[in-house]
Amino acid sequence: MRRDVQGRQAPRWLQRLLMGRYGRNPFGEPRFRLIWAPSRLERSGGEWADWDPAVATRDRGKPSAKPVRRVRELRWTRKYPGEECWLIERWVPASSFGTPEQWYRPVAEGGTVLPCGMACCGEYPHFGDYEDIGARMHWYPTERHLTTAVDAVERSREAGPTTALGRAKQRTLLAEAEQERRDRSFDALAMDVLDDAAPAFAGAPMLGFGGSHRPSLVEMAERIGIRQHPL
Repeated sequence: MRRDVQGRQAPRWLQRLLMGRYGRNPFGEPRFRLIWAPSRLERSGGEWADWDPAVATRDRGKPSAKPVRRVRELRWTRKYPGEECWLIERWVPASSFGTPEQWYRPVAEGGTVLPCGMACCGEYPHFGDYEDIGARMHWYPTERHLTTAVDAVERSREAGPTTALGRAKQRTLLAEAEQERRDRSFDALAMDVLDDAAPAFAGAPMLGFGGSHRPSLVEMAERIGIRQHPL
């Protein structure tokens, strides 16, 4: 139905294992699937340049180099270019990609439609799509490898919020916590810089009597109108 896997296929017994253990989506497809990265394709739209095979790749960017033709269309392209390994993908519903109206908005408005009028990510995924879960296997996978990776994903989903709003709030809280951590780190660094710049013993002489000499930094701050520590 999808035609998005062309080339090397995963072993059938591993495909049956994933489907039997983790079930199917509403369309009868496996919820998780094992993919050979170079075989995974996706639809991409835009303006394509077709080159004569005799023209070397390094020469195609030169002003004198001219492609055989330029065409605007949808093409199948590699989803994971440059990777040669086994990976696991999880099916996600169409709602994860927004509504068709949002999908077909211009890129400038958060959609996928390019100025040439073509959706850069192809048609809206009405049947959902498969997304990488992050597991990479540069060896022949076994049952233990697959179940360990998928079970970890399932546990993280069960521990997290069950609604889109809850997941959005969780991401917001995580982002705020990260920003607070950065602010504290910056404050600590600023304090260290100020301490290093201040004269030793606050400018007071090590020996002698009395004296009300204040550090030059304090005097400079008062001259420019700073009456308290900026932090």
